[in-house]
Amino acid sequence: MGVLLAGSLLALLTYTSATPIVQQTSRSGFIDLPKSYAALGDSFAAGLGSGFFLNNSRDASDIECIRQDDSYPRQLLQFLPFLLPKDHPFDFTACTGDVLDDIDGQIAKLIGRKFDVLTVTIGGNDFGFEEIAVACAYAKIIPGVDAQAVCDAALDAAFATVDDPAILDKFEQKLDLIKSSSLAPGGTIFVTGYAQLFDGPIEGDACDQISFFPIVELAALNITSFNRLRSNDLTLKINALIEKAVSKAGDEFQFIDFDKVFEGKRFCEQDNDDDPIGANNPNVFFNDLTTILPTPGIAPLDKQTPGLTGVDITDPLQQVSVFHPKGSLPYTPLAAEIAFRILIDALKSHDVVVGPAKHCGGSKHWRRGDDCCYDIPDKCAMVKQEWKDAPTVVCENGDSYAAKIVA
Repeated sequence: MGVLLAGSLLALLTYTSATPIVQQTSRSGFIDLPKSYAALGDSFAAGLGSGFFLNNSRDASDIECIRQDDSYPRQLLQFLPFLLPKDHPFDFTACTGDVLDDIDGQIAKLIGRKFDVLTVTIGGNDFGFEEIAVACAYAKIIPGVDAQAVCDAALDAAFATVDDPAILDKFEQKLDLIKSSSLAPGGTIFVTGYAQLFDGPIEGDACDQISFFPIVELAALNITSFNRLRSNDLTLKINALIEKAVSKAGDEFQFIDFDKVFEGKRFCEQDNDDDPIGANNPNVFFNDLTTILPTPGIAPLDKQTPGLTGVDITDPLQQVSVFHPKGSLPYTPLAAEIAFRILIDALKSHDVVVGPAKHCGGSKHWRRGDDCCYDIPDKCAMVKQEWKDAPTVVCENGDSYAAKIVA
């Protein structure tokens, strides 16, 4: 999702101004903590719309690929810094706009290196996510064009792709290529799904009466319950397909259900009838066209779209960020869950503490001394490291916080 195409969203919008389930694995897990990590995928992996541009990945393509600092790969490194050896550039090859066929090029950028941990989010562009956003949410009045028919066609094409056996075969082929080309012995590949955009649609609800296109007199189509239901159904089918491909790929793979993170945080939540889009509501976890993003930030006054506050809807980055996770908050639980699974895989390491447990100081890893103990709840884990402050606890359900000191 998120290709910068002049002929699609840019042209259309031009205006005259959680608790995921941890899959069990038969593998023995890491004997020591993993020490290498690479991130592959599309804009959901790159973190489009989450923060500020990176400029330090090994392939020197951070700007081109719109990789941002609150993406889940970067947050995973904050939770588990040992995944990136000191002074090593990050092998972050995920790129906004990439499709399954681009995985080959992303692997090629790794130039034969093998990694203990890889993460992958890919496939949204293969199903036409951007085309659906343009056709069904941000449709602009075009004389002689039936906007609903255009939306139907975009969704029909996406469903046809999901139902085509060839797409499952392609997923399996690309996962096998990642494994054979880039996974170190005993390593793990985490593959995420996508998130439903909308709360459960109810005919006649607040979103039935509005368009996501912010210039009312130019809006061609309301975001009806029918279209929202189809959009959600499509996401669920895509996730089921990805999970099926992961289940067939081998014990080295684990599927991560990203959708759970968004429960109660989607567009058109019934509790948000006064602001159903929630463009700048931090409790809505998706970006809209009028969300004020960390990048590009508040638009200069002379660039702001008339009738709107703080945004220039002709800005390509503003446009391409729509329907992507908003800021850091949606990605934090995803990174925390992956971190938890990595630590569970590393149970044989003496550096991992898994709850329920009370861990006290007195070893070379701790600065606070024998009288300092930390509480690690059930289904949570942390790494014993030499800390200036309390270590971070990560949990199966995506929670993360500084370890609590107990007597």
